[in-house]
Amino acid sequence: MTGAIPALRAAHVLLRQPEPRDVVAIRRLGCDAEVERMYGHEAEPQAELTQAQAEAIYRELVSGEDPYLWAIEVEGAYVGTAFLHSLEENERRASYAIGIQASRYLGRGFGTEATRLVLAYAFEVLKLHRIVVKVLDFNVRAIACYRKCGFVEEGRERECALLDGAWHDDVIMGLLEHEYREASTAWLERDAVRAAARDLGRSPAG
Repeated sequence: MTGAIPALRAAHVLLRQPEPRDVVAIRRLGCDAEVERMYGHEAEPQAELTQAQAEAIYRELVSGEDPYLWAIEVEGAYVGTAFLHSLEENERRASYAIGIQASRYLGRGFGTEATRLVLAYAFEVLKLHRIVVKVLDFNVRAIACYRKCGFVEEGRERECALLDGAWHDDVIMGLLEHEYREASTAWLERDAVRAAARDLGRSPAG
């Protein structure tokens, strides 16, 4: 379904397909060491990426390996990605990941809005039954975001990441279809997903 995913809009966030103009934003966002640590990477901060680095990131985004991948746009500019991966159609389940590239965009509700849009698309349009995320135990901001979106902790992969000489757990969190419906009753973003579903010729449940 590459190339067919719709743009999804919330109050402050637009999810859309990556565009060539995003290379400029990717370069200017640089490498944020705090953000990289949340992914489990140890990286030197870079105020700005090289053109080659930015182009390599963009090529990966549009490679087609993740057909359900959206660029996150805030205030007219690319700030990161949100995507579904490891989709298993028979079991109607997938994994979710989100990455906002610069810490100055964290803690402002953008990740929550983007996550709710993707969840609504996953459950309303793709008719999934289960979505799972993994997050490092010290990433309390992300854990709080996922809980706000309805995810519950299901277990831990103990001491799977070594950072700064210390071992950390991966927290495994899951969301089932009926839990999504209970959590999403107040999400205004759901209206945008319903419209997108109609444009795709589908009839969302609920």
